[in-house]
Amino acid sequence: MSGALGLLAALTVLSAGCEGPRPRFDINKWIKTLVFPPSTSERVIAVQSPLADRRREALQKIVEDKEARQVESVVKLYCLVARTDEDPMVRSAAVRGLAVLEGEPVVPALCHVLETDTDPYVRSDAAAALSRHEEPAAMEALADALASDASTDVRIAAAGGLRRFKTKRAAAALAEAVACRDLAVAHAAWRSLRYMTGQDLPREPEPWNRFLASAEDPFAAYGEAPKMPEGESQRPHFRRGITDFVQSLFEKDPLEAELE
Repeated sequence: MSGALGLLAALTVLSAGCEGPRPRFDINKWIKTLVFPPSTSERVIAVQSPLADRRREALQKIVEDKEARQVESVVKLYCLVARTDEDPMVRSAAVRGLAVLEGEPVVPALCHVLETDTDPYVRSDAAAALSRHEEPAAMEALADALASDASTDVRIAAAGGLRRFKTKRAAAALAEAVACRDLAVAHAAWRSLRYMTGQDLPREPEPWNRFLASAEDPFAAYGEAPKMPEGESQRPHFRRGITDFVQSLFEKDPLEAELE
């Protein structure tokens, strides 16, 4: 501890004795913040800072306080910032916070961001956050984003989020997306369907729709890996021992032998 205090004193003296103009970086303030971090209430005030980085960092720290998550005014603050802040990184921090916050305004705020935010990065975070709130409105917003968002990244995030909803409506939206001309989106939808159903069907809408319509419980194998097809395994069998393998390294290739 004495060594740490000595370093602290040395840094303080060094910063006080520097000649020339005062640097932008205030080391005394930095040390004070390190030793005595701001309280949650001080961080709430920092959300009003004119500096975007300070607002973003405050939002990231506030949600770490489990008691603060239960405060209605904190939830409303995150909803407001997610909708209105001018900086996309700050809006994104608020959206990520809403993934773990609960309250009546949370899902409507995330739906609004997913539908209207101009930044695809923020909309992708909104899609991921909505998947944490298993409400019908969240599912519908994700289905709409999967079908129509202009960004591939947002549609992939929506496809990933829909797997959290064990409903035929969510699965039907994914089944429609497996025919998407954007292969990244189609593959993401197909993977979500496999995760939801435990089935390994072709990447075409018809087989999935038939399964969803005929299965008594299409999500009975939710989260399970698809079963291997019946019949002889198509995986390669390695029957040779290590001696045969080493000897084969020094054998001539049959095609090469024909040329001699």
